[in-house]
Parts: sequence; structure tokens; C-alpha cells
Amino acid sequence: MTGRGTTDGAGSAGRAGRRQGAPRGRTEQANALASFVLEVTDGVTLRELAERYHVGKTVWGEYRSGQKLVPLDLLERLVADRTPDEATRVSRTRTARRLHAAAVDAAAGPPEPGAVSDPGPSAPTDTPPRRRRHRLAVGLTVTAAVAVVALLLLVALLPSGSEDISAGGKLPSGGASQNGSPPVRAAPLTGTGVFAIGLDGDGVLQWDGPGAGDWTRIGDTAKRLWAGPAGLFATGVRGDGLFAYGGSPGRWHQVGEPGADFAISGTRVYRLAPDRGSVHVWDGRGTSWTWVGGPASKLYGGGPGLFATNPKDGRIFKYAGRPGEWEFVGTAGADFALTDRHLYGLTPDRAMVTRWLAPETRDADEKWTWAAGPAGALFAGAAGLFSTDLTGTRLRHYAKNAWHDIGPAGAEVRVAGREVFVLTDDRTSVRRWDPRTGTWTRVGGPAGTLAVTVPRAGP
Repeated sequence: MTGRGTTDGAGSAGRAGRRQGAPRGRTEQANALASFVLEVTDGVTLRELAERYHVGKTVWGEYRSGQKLVPLDLLERLVADRTPDEATRVSRTRTARRLHAAAVDAAAGPPEPGAVSDPGPSAPTDTPPRRRRHRLAVGLTVTAAVAVVALLLLVALLPSGSEDISAGGKLPSGGASQNGSPPVRAAPLTGTGVFAIGLDGDGVLQWDGPGAGDWTRIGDTAKRLWAGPAGLFATGVRGDGLFAYGGSPGRWHQVGEPGADFAISGTRVYRLAPDRGSVHVWDGRGTSWTWVGGPASKLYGGGPGLFATNPKDGRIFKYAGRPGEWEFVGTAGADFALTDRHLYGLTPDRAMVTRWLAPETRDADEKWTWAAGPAGALFAGAAGLFSTDLTGTRLRHYAKNAWHDIGPAGAEVRVAGREVFVLTDDRTSVRRWDPRTGTWTRVGGPAGTLAVTVPRAGP
């Protein structure tokens, strides 16, 4: 898995739109960042930006005027797309992070002289750590401020010479984020940890448990759900961004932009950019995210960590815990799944399931071992490993090095702490399998999709 930003030749001049006026940000640093964004997007209309990056035209206008600070992950994607030359791209990315950090630092303090007094709500941002704060002198004149903006732009557009990029193509890491975002956090999940979306996205529901037999409505609408120790997250709550459940019915907060995929590993939430060009981790509050890797096709999260597959050859890598650092795990597979302890892979011909041995062994030639025979698809969680047969119609449980048929696979399979939940093919019923008794029980329905996890105790 590589960390290099993608480009589609967008660095060439696009169809010109109406020229935007001078930046009108709250601080001179915000104006410098806005001027940089204007320069990078020169020749591209607001409509074109909105269509490519799935952010509204009005918001793009605010990013380019300095009234809102563009999120760092979006800024990095913009620079990568608009700068085909690698050396210039590296220089511009570094400068973008510096300008962004300065703008966020300035936003945390009092407004600078000469800045617009009513900028409206500022956009949540994603920034690298800074050792020191730099502020313009109180007596800075408007003429001097314009000169500072021009100087910062000149530095941004000049290549700074060569900068080493690793064999994996990683851009320099932005580090941990610090920003002025509101203190929005996901609530620890309590109760059953079993959630569903109603048919056609109507309602987000939480199962009350075996004795109750009812479901509590905790949200009005959603498209997809992700649940884990980090909390409950959904898309389609209000728009296409990612929202976190606040712990009480109706309480949802936006924590991120849209993504092609999301994954939860422990208390961390990861996002694959809409163009699959980069992977980011949520900083745990507000809408602040930190870049951790480059292009990927799919994310897998669970007890053993975060894994991602390479979009070119399907090889799977594990995130090593530091931005840009990924460990090669294995070659391509038809499917992968994570229990609370192990990573399992299905060979491309679906003839065999293998288990990843690391970190159990240091033998480079013995990273995987045989686990089970043929399978159609894999499902896993704290309750263990499950699969469909090759027809995709029967669900099996992995025990004592063999598959054991437990019933119909249905439309969806979700593995929880001790149980397995299946949404029937017609989506009219949610059924629970108890491995202690080997029996199935209907617990609800109809539903459009499911999400389950092992809840942790709340405060």
C-alpha cells in the first residue's frame, strides 16, 4: 500500500470561472491560506470543484475567500490532484500544511487588525502539531499584510529542491491534529451493541435485548452503519458525511467528510477518501482527521488492527501505528476477515482459508498457516470466524479446524461478541444464533442493514 497522492492531470488549466475577489478571512493567516487555495484552483470553477470533491459550491467559495478554513485532508487531495510534478507536489504539500497550521493557530487567538469581523462559522480543520506560534505584530498595516500574503504565495509556488520519498511513495506526515473544532466525541456504546437501519433508510434502531424483544429508535435516517469500541457511526444522517452517535436518541454529530469506506479498530475510526487516494484516522473530536496512508481499495478493522488492500495488486498491509508506515502482510485474497485476535484470508480461488501468524512468529517464510477448506465469503468478530459455502446460501461456523453448517446465510451476516445476527434474504427478519445452544431466534425486522459490536461500559 502506498502513500502517494493520485493525480489525473488536473494540474492543467481548467475552464475559467468568475474571478473571486480578495480574501476576506478573519485573520491574515486565513487569507494567506485562501490565496494559496485560489492559486492551486486557478482556472477551475466552483461547480467543477463541487462535482469532483463532493463539497458544495457555497462552501468552496468560503474556502477560497478565507471565510472558512479548508480541512487539511481535502487540501492535501487538492494539491495532489492539481500538481502533476512530483517534486513540486511534495513542496506544495509541505507548504499547504504550514499555511493551514498557521491559519488554525491564528483562529484560536484574537482577530488580527484589518481582518473581516464577521466571517461566519469556521470550518473544522485537520492540522499538524506546531512547536511555536507565530503571530503578526499588532501594528501591522494593511499594506504590510498584503505583502505577507504575497510572500507566502511565492514560497508556496517555488519548489524547495528535492525531498526524499520512501519506496512506498509516502508524502511527509502531517502528524497529530490540533484545531479549534468543537469538542464533539462519540459516546461509548452501552446495551446490546446491535443496531439496524429500517427499510429505505427509515430510522436507526438499537435492539433492547433478549428479554425485551423491542427496538429503540435512536435516529431518523441513515444509509450505512459502523459499530465498534470507538462508538456507532453512520452515513446519510444529514447529508453524505460521517456522523457519530451521541449516546441518546436523536443525538448525532458530524465528524467527517464522505468516504469510500470506513473501518473501526479499537477506539480508532479510519476513513478511505472518496477517490480511494488516501487513508485518514479520526483524531477523536470534532471533524479533525490525520493522514496515515495513500491509495487503498478496502479497509479492514478489528482487534488485530487496521488492514488495507493495495488497489493495484490486492496485496494486504497492516497499519503500523504511525502515519505513512505500513507492514506488508500477504498477497491478494478473495476476502479477508478479523476476529478479536486473528486475521484470516481466503485464497483467490476460494479453495482454502488461511490464518496470519504474525506476530506469533518471526519466520519470514511462515507468515500464514492453513485454517479451513473452501468458502464463499468470510465474516468474523469476537464470536469467531464464519463463512458462507461456495453457493453463498449456507452459513458455517469455524470450530476445531473445520466448517460446521448452522443455517441459511441470508442477505447480511454480522458477528458480535458471543452471537451471530443474520438479516434474511427478503430483509423481513433479523435472526440471532446462540453458539451455546446452537439455536436461532427471531429478534426483529424488517431492516435494511445491520451493525453489531461488543459494547463497552459507558461513564
